[in-house]
Amino acid sequence: MNQVYNAIFSDIIHNEFDFDEYLTEKALMEKYNVSRAPVREALMQLRSDHFIVCIPRHGYRIRRPDQQELRDIVNFRAVLECSFLEQYYYSITPEHIQSLREICRQYADKQDKNFINYWKLNRDFHAKLFSCYGNDFALHTLLESMDRQVIYFVEIMKNYYLAADLHFAMLDYIEKGDIKTAMTLLRADIEKIPTNDALQRVKQNHPINAEVPTYSLC
Repeated sequence: MNQVYNAIFSDIIHNEFDFDEYLTEKALMEKYNVSRAPVREALMQLRSDHFIVCIPRHGYRIRRPDQQELRDIVNFRAVLECSFLEQYYYSITPEHIQSLREICRQYADKQDKNFINYWKLNRDFHAKLFSCYGNDFALHTLLESMDRQVIYFVEIMKNYYLAADLHFAMLDYIEKGDIKTAMTLLRADIEKIPTNDALQRVKQNHPINAEVPTYSLC
C-alpha cells in the first residue's frame, strides 16, 4: 500500500491530476499496474490525510485549497511553535542542535531535490525541534496541523525560492541565545513570507555556507 500511496501522492504534487478530475479505483489500478486492494487502501489513507475527498458514485477528487483554512493553520503554527521556543528554549541541548543540523544536511546532501524529500525533512525538522520541549500532546497537535497543510504547501512551493537557509541560521541564533531573532526566522519559515528584517539579519550575521545550497530550507 505504501508504494501506491507514495505514487499517487507524488503525482498529485507534480500536477499529474487536475482538481476537477475524478480518481477512480479502476483508472488508478491501470495507471500503476496494481490490484484493487492496495489502491483502495491508498485512497482511504489519502482521504484520511485530507489530500482527497470522496464524491459518491464518481470517485475521488483532490481537495481544493481553502485559503482561510491555510491562514488558520499557519497562524496556529506560528503562535504554537514560536511561543514554545520563547518559553522553553533552554531545554534545547547541544545534542538536539546537532541532530537538527543533521536533518538539514540530509537534504543538502540529497541529489534529487524534490518536493517529497523536502517536505519529509522539513516536517522532521519541526517535529525534532518541538520534541525538545517534552510536550507530547502539543507535538501531536502540531504534526496534525502540518499534515493538513501539505496540500497548500504544494502550491506555495511551486514558485517558492528563498536566498537564505532559515533553519541553519535559526539554529545558530538559538546557540547564541538570541531567541528573538530565532523566533523571527521560525515565524518566517512557517509563514513562507520572510520579513526584510529577518533576511537582513541572516545576510549580515550568517553568511551562506558554500556547501549548503541556498534553496535548501530543511
